[in-house]
Amino acid sequence: MRCGKRPRGALRLMASVIIGLAFIGTAAAADLREFIHETQQSVTVSQQLTLAWWIPPEFWDLSMAANPNLSPENMAAVRNSFHDYQVFAVVRAKVGIQGLTDAPSKADLVANSRFLIGDKAVLPIPPDKVPTGMQTLLGAMRPMIGSMLGQLGQSMELIVYPAVVDGQRLNDPLKAGAFQFAVYDQTFRWRTPLASLLPKKIDPKSKEEFPGNYQYNPYTGDKLKAP
Repeated sequence: MRCGKRPRGALRLMASVIIGLAFIGTAAAADLREFIHETQQSVTVSQQLTLAWWIPPEFWDLSMAANPNLSPENMAAVRNSFHDYQVFAVVRAKVGIQGLTDAPSKADLVANSRFLIGDKAVLPIPPDKVPTGMQTLLGAMRPMIGSMLGQLGQSMELIVYPAVVDGQRLNDPLKAGAFQFAVYDQTFRWRTPLASLLPKKIDPKSKEEFPGNYQYNPYTGDKLKAP
């Protein structure tokens, strides 16, 4: 009986987290949408869609902040499960009148994906090394994404990488840095810090607002300040 209850509990927990995406009227949800916009990249070439969505641990904090109904215990459980890991959600498929077709297997996607920080390759974590709690949550996450994003979500494969090695973040979304993630013949590049995680910057003269990762007003060259 316990084995039967555990997946349903994880499914309910992940549904509660993911449903935060639908809270479009809250400031937290606006931050989450901006965060997703920054962390998700895609390109379509000759009807071949390639998408990579970087999901660092901060995604879960924003998702939970957008849902006021989560208990502190559930929030702590999610944080503990994802703290040391980052996930790439990857799609590779043909786009046509029948929707998305010819999606490769997860094994093929993993074999043809490369995560590089500088010139150092970061290797994915083998499935049998991913903690059981996180495996359960990721297994519950896939149908949630599929129900929200339709065929695109159903075609996503989730690849797990370390976020922390020897107590240090590999690529911190709050600190200056850069990395790239390649899927087959397409390479996506990110620069950090992410503007969606920082307070807006203000031009003291014009009072204009700019993204938090800007240092200068792009129109005047004046130094920006945090409010």
